[in-house]
Formats: sequence, structure tokens, C-alpha cells
Amino acid sequence: MSGKIVISGAGGQLGQLVAQELKARGAVANVTLASRDPAKISNLGFATVRADFDDAASLAAAYAGADVVLFLSGDAPNEIRTPQHYRAIDAAKAAGVKRIVYTSFTNASHDSLFDFAKSHADTEAYLKKSGVAYTVLRNNQYIENLNSGIAHAKEAGTLYQPGATGKVAYLRRADVAAALAGAILGTGHENKIYEITGPKAYDLFEVAKILSDVTGKTITAVDAVPADYGKMLSGFGLPDFLVTALLGIHAAGAAGEMESVSKDAEVLAGRKIVSLEEHLRAA
Repeated sequence: MSGKIVISGAGGQLGQLVAQELKARGAVANVTLASRDPAKISNLGFATVRADFDDAASLAAAYAGADVVLFLSGDAPNEIRTPQHYRAIDAAKAAGVKRIVYTSFTNASHDSLFDFAKSHADTEAYLKKSGVAYTVLRNNQYIENLNSGIAHAKEAGTLYQPGATGKVAYLRRADVAAALAGAILGTGHENKIYEITGPKAYDLFEVAKILSDVTGKTITAVDAVPADYGKMLSGFGLPDFLVTALLGIHAAGAAGEMESVSKDAEVLAGRKIVSLEEHLRAA
């Protein structure tokens, strides 16, 4: 597509992967990366601008003249996150942005057991009411969310987390970035909601079996007691809101909220999406 594109929240891991994907597709000249700390992304080969979700004036300046804004969701308690999201939508609308691309989450609903899903539900509703054309990508869990648990499992022989029986359609962060690039650069995505998942859903016992096959070491999944797991996370120094969110995401997985599989990611990315098993075997 032609016109100015702004990637808001470009300093994070997903934002930087989106930038790399856009560069690989030849979209550099019309892309601006926006971050609270532009110096953090000055080496990526794009124009940069400051944009802070807590500073409406910075958002207005960053979005000025943009045709499309990719708005990567924040990482804060809901009472902070949701107003930040509203502020970004308001700024984009005031700037005359033609379309907002937003990263939501699977089962963005107030009925979800995952606390952050409620903020995503509110943001989606606010976005729809804004009058600005939107494209929403509801992302399932990243494969990378398992990294610390897998590293521990290789040492201890146990893969330990609550909700172990729940199937999750994990996908790589890089494949989410590819889907986002397709949604940004493609046409016909106005006022659409896409379910972004891996090609297959796995429970933790299946993950443990794959790891056993790959490593040659017996690895067993343990369905952790949520209260014990929460104490462990708090012991690592995680803030209370994040402990609640992590316990919630595991509970949501156990309840079947993340088991549905869609081809939307593959269609948007224009390439095959790597399954969790393929990723682990390649790694």
C-alpha cells in the first residue's frame, strides 16, 4: 500500500519484528517507528518519532499525516492499559488516520478467565465506536511464552504450570509479526477481526512428550496448583497484576479458550505458520 504507516509501540519485541518484516517486504520509506524511547530503535533503518501512551500530545504528533497506524497493545494493569488504548485511538482519529491495526487477544471478552482479555474487549468496542476503519488481530499465545518453562524442564525433567490439560494454539512471535505486516500492507482488511493462531493446539503433556523425543530425556508435565504457582511467580519478584494475569491465562487455556485453530495468520502472512512441534524440533 501507499501512504504513511506508523508503528506505535515499536520498541518492544513484537514491534521490532514487525519492522524487520516490513523491511523484508520493501516497506521502509513510508514507515515511521514510534516509541517512548526512539533511541532504542534508531538502528533499525526507519524514521523514528517519540510516542508515549500516557502523553496525548506525543501521540498526536506521531500520528499526524498517517494513513495506517499499527497500535500494539500495552503491558500494564487494566486500569492503566485501557485508558492508554483509548488515548491512542482518540489521537489517531483526531489525526485523520484512515485505519487502525490493533493487536488484541484470543477470546477478547469479559467472560474470559484471562484478566487482560477484558481490556482487549473494551478496546475493541471503543475502536468500533470510533468511526475509524479497523483491523483487529486476536493473537493466541506466543511459543516463546514457554521458553523459561522449557529451559527448566531440560534441567529438572518436569514441565510445570497450571492448566496443563488445556490445549493452546501457540505460534511464534515472528509469525504474528508476518501476519501484522500483511494486514498493514494488504487491502480489503477494513473492519475485519482475524484469529491469529498456530496450525495446531497442544496441551502441556503433549509438549512434554515432544521435548522428551527431542532431548532424549524423560520430561513429565505437572499440572501445578495455581496458588502454589502464583507464590512461585511472586517469589521471582513479579508484580501482583502480572501474577494474576499469568494465572488467568493458564486458567483460560485449561477452560478451552485458546484451543481453536484458524488459517487467518497464514493467509495474512502469505506463508506457512510454524507449529509448536516444528519449532521445538528445529530448535
